[in-house]
Amino acid sequence: MGLQGSRRRPVRIRRADMKRSQRMKVAFGVFRFCLYGMVGLSSEIFFYNLVRIARDVPYLGALFQFQWQVDDRLGLNDIWHTPVVTAYGQCSLWMFLIYGVACFFFVEPVFRRMLYQHASLRAAVYGIGILLFEAFSGLVLERLTGYRIWYYADAGAIFGQMTSLYILPIWMLTGLIAEFIYRELMDPDLMAALESPLPATPEETEASFQLMR
Repeated sequence: MGLQGSRRRPVRIRRADMKRSQRMKVAFGVFRFCLYGMVGLSSEIFFYNLVRIARDVPYLGALFQFQWQVDDRLGLNDIWHTPVVTAYGQCSLWMFLIYGVACFFFVEPVFRRMLYQHASLRAAVYGIGILLFEAFSGLVLERLTGYRIWYYADAGAIFGQMTSLYILPIWMLTGLIAEFIYRELMDPDLMAALESPLPATPEETEASFQLMR
């Protein structure tokens, strides 16, 4: 047989058959942490608008009875009174760290341990865990910065007003959204693509596209 005929088509290696380097594990972990932080920042800005709209919708408004405020000395609470059409939102950059830690160090491990439990049970665990972490991190940031980066001024406020029982359903949903992102990121095909070295030649590039079909 000639050289052309003796070439074998590359065998696709599944993630389960690959030995990941420690550097790749760390890099992918940092990527997930940063993604959670960025999604959290953008979601919080959007959330201000969602709350303003939802509070005027019958029945739906019942989910948004919490009074989410910022330290009064910062003069930022007037945002709740801006017209919806302006689509204004706000967020402290500290929230990048808060959302990253909550999702990476809490939601991910809980999902792995409760993978075969019902989604409603996982949602309840996410909600309670995030609620407690919100209270703890809020107190830490107040001690660190001298300001209440957030506080709650409603009847359900607990733990020094750093969280509220009224926002528990929102944190349950937040946990499920973070879980969905984690599941998608851990898809075997995506992992195989992320962990494969970049092709060095046009022939290797074409072979890679063939394997992905």
